Amino acid sequence: MRKYAVILTLSVMMFAFFYPQPEAKAMDPVTIAVLAPIAIQVAKTMMPYVVRGMINMGRMGLKAGKELVSILRLPLGLIQTIFLFPWGRNFSSGLRNMGHGIIAPFKFCFYVVLLPFSIFGVGL
Repeated sequence: MRKYAVILTLSVMMFAFFYPQPEAKAMDPVTIAVLAPIAIQVAKTMMPYVVRGMINMGRMGLKAGKELVSILRLPLGLIQTIFLFPWGRNFSSGLRNMGHGIIAPFKFCFYVVLLPFSIFGVGL
């Protein structure tokens, strides 16, 4: 019985995959003329929400950019701990910079994954 179910499922999937898709047809000018004022009203109503979503995406993009720049703290920390250690007190700040530089790529990936969801205010 299971074998027949698998064969039936595969055959339905094959026919559904190769079935010709309907083509999009252009609307006539009268329909466009009738729907244009409605579309303008909808666009005016949605404009504050779209602007707020774009602002939220910009904020999340700035956070991701900050973490992208923070990746450069890893080589800075290495230079501070290895080369500048004998001439000053750069060892602890070098370790701190290395820690931030190691964590920064993961935070950057997190912010980039969260970027599409930031339209709705998630993660801000």
